Amino acid sequence: MTTSADPPYPPLELATRVGELDSPGDPLTAYEQVGAEKKRALLDLLPGGWSFEGKRILDFGCGAGRTLRHFLSEAEAAELWGADIDAESIGWLQEALCPPLHALRCSVDPPLDLEPGSFDLIWAISVFTHLTDNSIPWLLELHRLLKPKGRLIATYMGRWNSEALAGEPWDEDRVGMNVLRHDQGWDAGGPMVLMSDWWVTPTGAERSRSSRSSRGSTTRVGRCCASGRWS
Repeated sequence: MTTSADPPYPPLELATRVGELDSPGDPLTAYEQVGAEKKRALLDLLPGGWSFEGKRILDFGCGAGRTLRHFLSEAEAAELWGADIDAESIGWLQEALCPPLHALRCSVDPPLDLEPGSFDLIWAISVFTHLTDNSIPWLLELHRLLKPKGRLIATYMGRWNSEALAGEPWDEDRVGMNVLRHDQGWDAGGPMVLMSDWWVTPTGAERSRSSRSSRGSTTRVGRCCASGRWS
């Protein structure tokens, strides 16, 4: 069993699939630092008094475990899962860090082969920033997996940098989901997707699903950055 004191690093090719490591020095040191920063940010978003004891956690879009590798000590008290579409990353994670972690490969579209209403916490870092037509179905799927008082923390691009990146002011009422570079391949980073805050609330997601069923997908060109949480 791998312990928190000696977790191995993935091959550099897998480490860079979840983001460029172009800072000076050892790229795996940068990989380690970014993962640690993600953990701190996640912990800061949890309510006071949160305990991992007996909890079930999912990292959706985990890659080769950049963030999960920093939760190995928590995995002694909680059941931590990772899910990702990339077969090589999941294969490495299963071989190197499972146990104590659990990992499964997911398909392009939901569902996940996991029990509904069984997770206390799910996070998705830099996932909905790239999903297009299946974005809302995945959002609803993650909501399906949460316990009644479970919490989903997800980053998404939106209003914060609209003028700098899209060259236009952000209009919360006009924009639902905007997609830039819709056909860009994953090797080049995939599509860039921005969403309004209301688009990712439970009510907005249900409204979007209804809208897509009757009128087709509602997307347009644009880009900007934000982050948010659906809990």
